[in-house]
Amino acid sequence: MPISRHLVDIHQHPPRWRRWPETEAIIEALTSDGGSVRFVGGCVRDSLLDIVTEDIDIATDLLPDKVLKQLEKANITAIPTGIEHGTVTAVMGKKHFEITTLRVDTKGHGRHADVAFTLDWQQDAERRDFTFNALYLDPAGHLVDPVGGLADLKAGYVRFIGNARARIREDRLRVLRYFRFYAGFGADNPDKDALQACANSASELGNLSVERVQKELMLLLAAEDPYPALVLMSETGVLEALVGPVDLQKLKRLLSLNIESDAVQRFAVLHKGNQKSLHSMVDKLRFSNKQKERISVMCAGQVTENMSPQDRNIALYQLGPLGFVDQTLMRWVDEGSQYDLTPYLEDAARWTAPVFPVNGGDLLAHGMAEGEALGRLLKQMEARWIASGFKLSKAALIREFLPDA
Repeated sequence: MPISRHLVDIHQHPPRWRRWPETEAIIEALTSDGGSVRFVGGCVRDSLLDIVTEDIDIATDLLPDKVLKQLEKANITAIPTGIEHGTVTAVMGKKHFEITTLRVDTKGHGRHADVAFTLDWQQDAERRDFTFNALYLDPAGHLVDPVGGLADLKAGYVRFIGNARARIREDRLRVLRYFRFYAGFGADNPDKDALQACANSASELGNLSVERVQKELMLLLAAEDPYPALVLMSETGVLEALVGPVDLQKLKRLLSLNIESDAVQRFAVLHKGNQKSLHSMVDKLRFSNKQKERISVMCAGQVTENMSPQDRNIALYQLGPLGFVDQTLMRWVDEGSQYDLTPYLEDAARWTAPVFPVNGGDLLAHGMAEGEALGRLLKQMEARWIASGFKLSKAALIREFLPDA
């Protein structure tokens, strides 16, 4: 039975972003010479669900050049970030507003569409992807729902606007967006036509920008429970087309631990047991160097079951709290929920790293010369200090390693 969410009355209870003075300044700038504006998309959808957002999209009937002129006239920084598609970014302090002229798609290419500008709000709504992303809020706080998005949002129903196959042909990234929105807002009631359209397009996803694929995939994995959406992706062939064979049961095990996990950990778990595949996909999807390094540490395996408190402290010192927690979750997924590694996570939560008491200056002061030998000795001293449970003092270490100093 479909759920019926309780939605916020954003006319009576405006979202926080609507009360920003910057928002009022943007509205005033765009409407002072006869323009019309409405907030649209995620900021409206999320506010109805009482989700805090600071990504504000505004639709307007002003042409892009007029938008730039009105903003500059009001001394608001205006950046033509996507002006060929009608988008200008207004910047006020730390607040950014994406302002896009009403438009209609004229020709799809599978990755983006050629657009023409219009004065028709209905046409602008019908070119959007999903019904609840075509909800508008006017400056007076009135909700405008041209394609039935409000009912779908209440029911947790992710529905393409118009024909699903046609919308995907216009932009194949909408396949991933369908599953991402299903993960975030769906209510166990997938649209059969949408699933079939996604399945039909699975073999055509290879031409998508890997950066766009990675962004959508990581947003999906960051959902509270991405598992149902990933199952549907697997059943339609989309998941394997994007990231190759994965282990959904291991991800299900991670989620069943009732321990907070993030998108990077979940991505790694999907490929748990096949590190070659994992590192290949990390390279293919162009993860950042920081993410790559984190995943390498995550899979290194220093954390094992039945570690003593001292061994856990050593691992925490060597890996840092994040690396230690990452490895703990990987180990827990491998060993199964019958192993309770909660004490490991508790150790990490209260961990304060001890400070190695010796530095290069101390050794120079005791007669050592600069060079590789000094670096090697420092590492040996640190290893000894770690083995002592971080207890040996500077004086004790110097006496032990430099007895004649």
